[in-house]
Amino acid sequence: QIHPYVSLAWSVLSAANKVIINQHGRDDRIVRLAGIMNDAFAFVLEAEPLKAIKAHLKVITLLVQQATECGYFIAEYAKANSFLTRTMKYTFSDIDARITEYENKLLELKNAFLQGVAVHTSVTVFRIMNQVQDITTAIDLNDMPYAAGARYAEERGCFAGTRKTFISEICDIINNPADDAPQVCLLTGVAGSGKSAIAHTVARLYDQQHRLGSSYCFNTSHAATRHPGNFFSTIARDLSDHDRQYKEYLWEVVKDNCSLRTSTSPVDQVKFIARASEHLDVIGPILVVVDALDESGDRAARESLLSALSNQITESKLPTNLRLLITARPESDILKILSSSQVAHKQLDEVDTTMVDADIGEFVKDSLRDYDELDLRWHDQEWCRLLVHHSQHLFQWASTACNFIKGEGFAGLDPCKQLELLLSTTGGHSPHPLDVLYRTILGQLFNTAALDQFRDVMGVVLALNEPLSLSALEGMFHGKVNFGCIIQSMGSLLAGVANKQKPVQPLHTSFRDFLLDGDCSLAFHVPITSQHQHNIGLASIACMQRMLKFNMCNLEDSRVFNSKVDGLQERVKAAIPPYLAYSCQYWMEHLHSGEYSQDVVDQVTDFFKSCFPYWLEAISLLSQLVPIIHISSAQQSCVLLEKWAKVNSASVASLAAEAVCFIDGFALVLQESTPHLYLSAMPYTPSKSALRSLWTHKLKHGVCFTPDHPQTWPTAVQMLSGHAGRIASVAYSPDGQHIISGSDDKTVRIWNASTGQLVTDPLQGHTASIHSVAYSPDGQHIVSGSFDKTIRIWNARAGQLVTDPLLGHTVSNGSVANSPLALADWCPKDNGWICTASNSIICWLPHWARCISDPRNNTVILPQHITWADFTDFAYGQLWTQCWA
Repeated sequence: QIHPYVSLAWSVLSAANKVIINQHGRDDRIVRLAGIMNDAFAFVLEAEPLKAIKAHLKVITLLVQQATECGYFIAEYAKANSFLTRTMKYTFSDIDARITEYENKLLELKNAFLQGVAVHTSVTVFRIMNQVQDITTAIDLNDMPYAAGARYAEERGCFAGTRKTFISEICDIINNPADDAPQVCLLTGVAGSGKSAIAHTVARLYDQQHRLGSSYCFNTSHAATRHPGNFFSTIARDLSDHDRQYKEYLWEVVKDNCSLRTSTSPVDQVKFIARASEHLDVIGPILVVVDALDESGDRAARESLLSALSNQITESKLPTNLRLLITARPESDILKILSSSQVAHKQLDEVDTTMVDADIGEFVKDSLRDYDELDLRWHDQEWCRLLVHHSQHLFQWASTACNFIKGEGFAGLDPCKQLELLLSTTGGHSPHPLDVLYRTILGQLFNTAALDQFRDVMGVVLALNEPLSLSALEGMFHGKVNFGCIIQSMGSLLAGVANKQKPVQPLHTSFRDFLLDGDCSLAFHVPITSQHQHNIGLASIACMQRMLKFNMCNLEDSRVFNSKVDGLQERVKAAIPPYLAYSCQYWMEHLHSGEYSQDVVDQVTDFFKSCFPYWLEAISLLSQLVPIIHISSAQQSCVLLEKWAKVNSASVASLAAEAVCFIDGFALVLQESTPHLYLSAMPYTPSKSALRSLWTHKLKHGVCFTPDHPQTWPTAVQMLSGHAGRIASVAYSPDGQHIISGSDDKTVRIWNASTGQLVTDPLQGHTASIHSVAYSPDGQHIVSGSFDKTIRIWNARAGQLVTDPLLGHTVSNGSVANSPLALADWCPKDNGWICTASNSIICWLPHWARCISDPRNNTVILPQHITWADFTDFAYGQLWTQCWA
């Protein structure tokens, strides 16, 4: 357990000592710290035999990690360029204090070990240069695309004690403190050679040292959720979680640009990573691990990602101390674009095969250590040597073979017979040893009569956009397909066999490739056909029709935003199991790729007319688990449906086109308040929309709007431009004739709501940005609040100050509103919500019924008309469920 930390520490300390030796005019303080650090490391090496004693394990681990942090600090301090210049705000006394902290911590840990004292401490770290004051800005990056589940997995790392030399070499590359050191380590090798295990091991190593900025593991089985469209944004969000200062810089780049923040273009995404990193400087490396880059898509799909990544590397746009470890099969496009002096290329096929076989031997002996009968049949562990020889230096071959010998998925199998079968069919040096192994295992598991069932089941497993568990597959297909009879015998090839709640997927991508390639799999070829897609699509529709309903999570009060509902995520997971969530997200993608028939059209039509509101409710609820993604996928489903139905079903195509407009217009409602899908979105659907017929007979006790609903989906008709800065607040006059706006340009402007022209010159006087404006109830006065800590009252007609600025605030005031509060507070915010003073929701208005500001263009957008709302018969709050019959 200790060795990986020692290996990493040795790499860092060696680099630090080299830098000190080569430094002219060495600093006595840093030499002293280096001596203490080296002494601590030597002490750990002497204590290695005691590592098994649990009482010592934590102290030794902390001591190694602390020595490693000292190494990073020393290497940075002693570099030729001025450390103090880079740290800017720190003085010599500050640096002395940091050095003393390191010395004291090393001595404290060493003494704790010698005295056998338990420690409750953490490693001392001095990591951020140019560190700013405490950051208090409210930052929300949740709408940036994120690949949940793409992180490294500790259990997928190398077997303990293997790959030591190779991992040490990678650590040396990552820890190299030289200014011209490569920032990228590219690790390539053939399928099954152990690239991913090494990547996961290194990721864990640096994570334990709190130096893993992000890890992103591509996987063909998860192609729908791990793809170039969320690669850089996931890394950016991980880096912001790792480093609060980076988070602040990132927020400054994206806070006023929603389109950039939510973009799925790698070219766009890499821009905000680069810009956020411009002012970030850290001591020691921050590592980003990217596993299986070749599984990010085919060559066309990954072209933009590779181009954006290459541009950052070749033009030295990466942060100075950011390091990347990338693994991939040796695909020509990846090798070509990642060929640079900034890339250190390590190839697994160049590793001494004797060392590889020795590591495989250790793994095999440990995997089969409980099977004494193997030693009785093959003396002196000959069985192990035979397996190593047959593996042809591939760890994945050895892992799969061991699982087969152990009878994964079966009980009562003879391991000796299992091994004999492998040895009799996989001998020699095949150019594709994994393919031979897979055919051998499948031939043992399935006879000819079972092949059709095998293809039906595995076709579904491979066609899914995301893996589902055996339990979920059975739930989606409602018992119509016997998945268990095939899957439960494939424990040596598939994950999710022993545990019905774990996703079923190939244990290794090479098995997926094998099944899809008929030249490799021969009789076991599983092509993904349109029939497979058809079956999954119809199963999804049937699943939704069975399970979707009104108020699935029993939300009690419409006045509460989704984000404030206690335990809502747990409620969503309980009400919407994984297979229903999958159906809601991907039903149309499968139907679009499946067989077209009138029967399918009829089923889709029936689903849309009976379940569309409930489907959107489920999408709204699911967006509480993963913001943005489910709403975006719902809109994409409707786009695909429109294209799919356009030729043979004009009515379905029309409904789908209207649904696209609905989701686009009410996306904010879906994300922020599920009850207001029924209370605010559906009631404001245009009167001529085909969607209205789906719910007019069910909606009741709603808000009455005057004028009534627009006939078609409106757009903004007038844009007011003139401010030189971001617009922070807008408001209508009580008679609806004028609009006021307050801006970062320190002015208030009054506009004619009909013509869009300025009524008077800009109202000037504030000395800082204006964040809040409001009309008095009689429309005679305007009140503005500013970050200059004053409130000003203006004559609405003349544009003159009525009185001197109101002083007294010691901090900038947050908002202004004219009495009576109830009336003033019942006005839409810029995002359309009408709330009370305590931020309880009343209802929401779409953009065509209110004025909104566009901070990117410093403009105000006007609606077609003023909207008046009558709440007399409105059922909301705890009565909200009465809105639906």
